Amino acid sequence: RTVPAVMAATMQERIASYDALFDLMPRMGAEMERIGCECALPEYCFTHYLEAGYREEQILVEVCEAVKEEKEPSGEIAFKEFPETEAACIYHKGSYRTLPKTYAVVLRYIEENNYEISDSIRESYIDGVWNKDSEKEWLTEIQVPARKKNLK
Repeated sequence: RTVPAVMAATMQERIASYDALFDLMPRMGAEMERIGCECALPEYCFTHYLEAGYREEQILVEVCEAVKEEKEPSGEIAFKEFPETEAACIYHKGSYRTLPKTYAVVLRYIEENNYEISDSIRESYIDGVWNKDSEKEWLTEIQVPARKKNLK
């Protein structure tokens, strides 16, 4: 599907493990509030993985939140325009611990249908700890920018 272009507030950091996102995201939200950012509607919060391949630790991430307008960057927050992109997308329901199973499905789809990954992968957080009582209700969309392989 086409993932629309978006202006986003971003915070880039190398995190020790995926669990560190639970600390990074609230810190980003507080800094966005401090500098007067307004989130765009519909909300679009995502993690942009900046290095190819899967890593268990020391993961370079860019946490992003769609905003109505770009503000003056702060020490921690930058602003970036993400262009429209075609992506293989899949919804994941439940705990983040089981995300690798869903990744396997979308990556297999890409391979079996002669696509190739064309940019960094995003995880878009639709429902989570901030609005659902149970991990079973969490909803994440994995977005893998992809294009058809140039077969000759």
